Amino acid sequence: MNEGYIEELENFTSESDDFLTVRNRQDIDNIYPEANIKVERDQYSIFELNRKYQKNQLILDPEFQREAVWKKEQQSELIETVLMGIPLPVFYLNETKEGKLVVVDGKQRLTTFFAFFNNDFKLKNLKILRQCNDLKFKDLEEKLQANLEDFQIIAQVIKPPTPDRIMFDIFDRVNRGGTSLNNQEMRNALYQGKSTELIQALINSEKFKKVTCNSINSTRMKDRYLVLRFISFYLLNEGLLVDDNNNFIDYKNDIDEFLGKSMEFLNKRNDEEINSIKRNFEKTMQNNLLIFKDNAFRRLPSGERKNPINMILFDAFGYLFTQFDTSFCELNKVKIKKMCYELLANNHLNKLLTDDRGRSIVITEIFKMFDGLKVRINNDI
Repeated sequence: MNEGYIEELENFTSESDDFLTVRNRQDIDNIYPEANIKVERDQYSIFELNRKYQKNQLILDPEFQREAVWKKEQQSELIETVLMGIPLPVFYLNETKEGKLVVVDGKQRLTTFFAFFNNDFKLKNLKILRQCNDLKFKDLEEKLQANLEDFQIIAQVIKPPTPDRIMFDIFDRVNRGGTSLNNQEMRNALYQGKSTELIQALINSEKFKKVTCNSINSTRMKDRYLVLRFISFYLLNEGLLVDDNNNFIDYKNDIDEFLGKSMEFLNKRNDEEINSIKRNFEKTMQNNLLIFKDNAFRRLPSGERKNPINMILFDAFGYLFTQFDTSFCELNKVKIKKMCYELLANNHLNKLLTDDRGRSIVITEIFKMFDGLKVRINNDI
């Protein structure tokens, strides 16, 4: 097979799969009646939001904001609209547990205001306030400057403890119209910090690229989703994943809730803990490469065509080979590969992988099978 061939993750081939989009999620109707949904209507001056932005208390560039940048004519028209005192459509913000505001809808409008305050562009082609053409913010009359700064915008603010799954659905409804958003893109915006920095570093790792044969498409954050799953199940199996009260976080078949809690956890780790995760990731990528070469994280081949990478096998083999030193894998790679292939030939495992469709509803049972494999490797080699 051509090394440059771009393969799709098994069970990650459709942007409408249940684990990608919220609208098709199973039993979401059962979750909504019991959920604590908190959305409040707030009012802010543009000056106040600009101050929050400068203090990094307002996040303008979440990954789900993908629309094209406005042209100068559009920006000028917006400033003219505000100077005329015409109300703007409602903005949508999400308030994080740390009190920061993530812009769900309104990024281009706020970006325009802040750039104009910074004197980044002149007003052009104004149809009504023609006297303001070719003026920057600093050139406006003081009264007009004050009118712009004091202008009040209305925002619907999604506040904690609204569950992730419902926030994702709200974001999807607000931003609907183009490509449907997926949960990893929104998660990447909600939990910016050490978690997103760590995931970015790991997907750029040469070992990750090599062991996956550069086949994981970064479009729609498939690579970030894959790596976040590994980190989360690694932390879970190591007994490291805890909440703010130091209670262990469990996985209860809700992958979105689980991954969100994992990113929250990562954002509060120190550099030593983050580096430990990096080292274990690098180790397991290297060990999987040693054992399987370019067949890592794939089901047994059933013909000439190589199977795509399977997410659950990435979770399971990823965790398994954090448990062995690279020198041990190098010395015993033939025996280890034979044992791994015996498990991959197991009919029950393959049925679980086939039935799961990527939602991780059987991940606990599969990890038990891999725990048995770990014991075999330790006992027989």
